[in-house]
Amino acid sequence: MRLSAATEYGCLALLAIAEERPDWCKRQEISDRFPIPTSFLEQILRKFTAAGIVVSRRGASGGFRLGRPASEVTIAEIVRTMDGALAPTRSVSPNFYQSTPVEASRAYTALFREVRDAVAGILENTTLEDIVDEERKNNRKSGRTGVGRVPRVRAREARR
Repeated sequence: MRLSAATEYGCLALLAIAEERPDWCKRQEISDRFPIPTSFLEQILRKFTAAGIVVSRRGASGGFRLGRPASEVTIAEIVRTMDGALAPTRSVSPNFYQSTPVEASRAYTALFREVRDAVAGILENTTLEDIVDEERKNNRKSGRTGVGRVPRVRAREARR
């Protein structure tokens, strides 16, 4: 499984929104904290809004907020919203099945199904609330008061 940039940025955007609860989180607050290109962030937030993961409100007092408690948003749901299947091949995906060449081998099909089950098990059992809690715990240990903005230079280097 490989996450797209949209999913990685989406995870960061949802972290910023979840940490603002119950307040509305402005688009600018998200991009101030994380190096997400503005037009890309808008597309990501539209997908999350359509999926019901976030709700939006226009106006000066508006922004974005989770559509339900962070404890009810699984990381699997976030990944599926952005990237689709969690499975390494679509032929072993219960949600996004498509025939693939690897189905010619029962052994490979069984292996990739096992990989899918392991990944899905972890992501289905991890919630956005778990990530927020872990982030806060890590920030307390390091003495930081917030998530903080990742410098764009470092983000560019990480893509290489």
